[in-house]
Amino acid sequence: MYTSTPPLLGNWGGWAVILFLIPLYYARFHWDEVVKLREAFNKTVDLLSNTIDAKDSHTFLHSERVTAIAAALARAYGLDAAQVNTIEKGSRIHDIGKIGIPDAVLFKPGSLTEEEYNVIKKHPEYGVRLLEPASDYLSETFDIIKYHHERWDGRGYPEGLAGQEIPLWARIVGLADAYEAMTAGRPYQKAKSPEDALSEIEDLAGIQFDPKLVRLFREIWETNPSWRDREVFLRLYSSKVPSLESSSPPFLEPEPETSQKSS
Repeated sequence: MYTSTPPLLGNWGGWAVILFLIPLYYARFHWDEVVKLREAFNKTVDLLSNTIDAKDSHTFLHSERVTAIAAALARAYGLDAAQVNTIEKGSRIHDIGKIGIPDAVLFKPGSLTEEEYNVIKKHPEYGVRLLEPASDYLSETFDIIKYHHERWDGRGYPEGLAGQEIPLWARIVGLADAYEAMTAGRPYQKAKSPEDALSEIEDLAGIQFDPKLVRLFREIWETNPSWRDREVFLRLYSSKVPSLESSSPPFLEPEPETSQKSS
């Protein structure tokens, strides 16, 4: 642009260079602002995730482990990096609606009454409603938050969707959420071993879970990823919460004794 003959602008080629640099400067300024906004957004999602864990210490790092499992499933399914990233964000905050559930119901040590269970079943819709003001940034995660408790046979909630009607991302997070819950245990239910949890998930293929996802889950589980055994996962991640850019934990070398110790 500077050396073109005749000059592109005026009698001096430098004017064309200056004219070109002005939009380039504003583009760079805009990119810097986008990076800052993205960092602030990621920290907000971290805050929401930590809020969930803080409300119920029994499920400490539950959302982080669900995220790790869901991301592994998504990659095995063949989803691209952008979709995996969205699944990670959604799974980090999939239970945010539980903030709106009364503690007396959420932490009840015994079996829930039908009325109490109906209250629990509202948490996916509470979550979407809570995040509605941030829909410009989080709307792509709403299907995960709202539908991760739907079942393949149509007996889930909140809308009773069945089979392919359930968004794929929600099916992935729903399976990851179930495995984490089984192996973490609850005040009213003893934790299952990784082997028993896998067996139950396979028994529920085509009933509660997408059969294809169950097959992929088995394949990943057999590689002994770090999320397979909850105690291993907690040791790795209790002191450092992964960022959204790499929230999936790395795979570990096989440790044959791990599952036996867990059992």
